[in-house]
Amino acid sequence: MSKRRIAWIVVALVGLLSAAGLVWSVFGTDRLTFTAAELQSRLNQQLPRTIREVTIERVNVALADNQLALRIALQARVLQQPVSATVSARGVPRYEAHETAIYFDADEIKIEQLAIAGRTVVGQEGGRLANTVRSTLQGVAESGIKAYLATRPVYRIKDDFKGVVLKAALVDVAIEQNTLAVTFSLWNLTMTAAMFALTLIIVALVIYWLIRHPLWGLLAIADAADA
Repeated sequence: MSKRRIAWIVVALVGLLSAAGLVWSVFGTDRLTFTAAELQSRLNQQLPRTIREVTIERVNVALADNQLALRIALQARVLQQPVSATVSARGVPRYEAHETAIYFDADEIKIEQLAIAGRTVVGQEGGRLANTVRSTLQGVAESGIKAYLATRPVYRIKDDFKGVVLKAALVDVAIEQNTLAVTFSLWNLTMTAAMFALTLIIVALVIYWLIRHPLWGLLAIADAADA
């Protein structure tokens, strides 16, 4: 294969990639939002699941007043007793840059409903056993819930053109009103678009040079043949 053909192939590939990146950078969104239903669907994938001696059955998500509330139904075995409970927690979004993924951390975890061996325990009733089970379950539930949420990203940036741009432009992840909002820097998006545009200009110049010098790359082959 001649140098000229290789050059045309490289120019064509770089041109197509740069054009795709430029179009997305110019017309792509600078903000992504996720509703409570979307987040809940992601968190409930692969449930029920047992992790650290706790079986998480379902996670309910509610978004309101710039806060995210989690209600988690779980089962465990505490002090040789089968226990089921509903636990509430405050969800805190966390962006892991090295994984390019968004997770939720659980904060302010509280046991809202508790049943021991099928018997519902209301308030502080149930005597010493119920109090001991509640205290032990608090620690077990916190450990299991946090471990589960650490394995379930609610959004992961893909390793494609769009992902490359988003990784460079992401500036904030927050709960806003009734959505999880992921915000990207317009300046970073603009700079990315400028780089793609510059690449396209260079590609255009190379194409122009190849057209003006139709024998480039072919003379070397002819000289080799003569030799």
